Amino acid sequence: MNSPLRIFTAAACLLLPATLTRAHQVPSITVEAMFAADHTCTLRVNLDPRVFLSAQPASLPPVEAAWYLEQSEEEKKQTHLMAWDYLKKNFQISFSGRLADFPECVFTAIDGATLEPLLPATPETHLLAVAKSRVPDEAGDFVLAFGPEANVSLILLIGEEGRAGHRPQVLFPGETSRPHKIPQATAAVEGDAGETVSSTESSGSQAIAMAGLILLVLLLFTPAIRRRIASGAQTK
Repeated sequence: MNSPLRIFTAAACLLLPATLTRAHQVPSITVEAMFAADHTCTLRVNLDPRVFLSAQPASLPPVEAAWYLEQSEEEKKQTHLMAWDYLKKNFQISFSGRLADFPECVFTAIDGATLEPLLPATPETHLLAVAKSRVPDEAGDFVLAFGPEANVSLILLIGEEGRAGHRPQVLFPGETSRPHKIPQATAAVEGDAGETVSSTESSGSQAIAMAGLILLVLLLFTPAIRRRIASGAQTK
């Protein structure tokens, strides 16, 4: 059985002549950490598959929908495992200085531009990894460390359920986020439970979309950032 990496590599070789004249969008990762009043945290990671398909993801064209849709169920499991291995290797979370395992994720293939469900005509496929975990009772702050072996930049958005506004942080490989104070656990209001979940999901999608726009602007108008990513990839 062919692995997802082998399938994509073969497809990329066939597409290479047609794509050399087009600029590739620089791959990136967006992470949203949303803290709820019940002392839980939901992590959403918008992952471009190129980051785990190649050590130099910017050298590959965007991953089209057929790459994922034509995989068997077993091959999709392998793809999710590759993505999961990348997250475990390059992401380290801690609460008040105490390291915690990156929680297990549920992966969904999405349109990288619109964040909508994947369609056959989607030109750029991403994987959305979602995980929810309990925050330790004694935890006072949250920190995310981005591994030095990571091959792209990252945008991190941290927020609290029911509160508008996410302050984005741009992290490069080897950098650590600013500590975020975790809200104290409070009793949930039963009558507003359904509305809160709906509001949280909506704000999460909007935050990820905004993060992608922010990163695109940074990459287009800040040459120093592009040089920093490129130099980091060349040294690996």
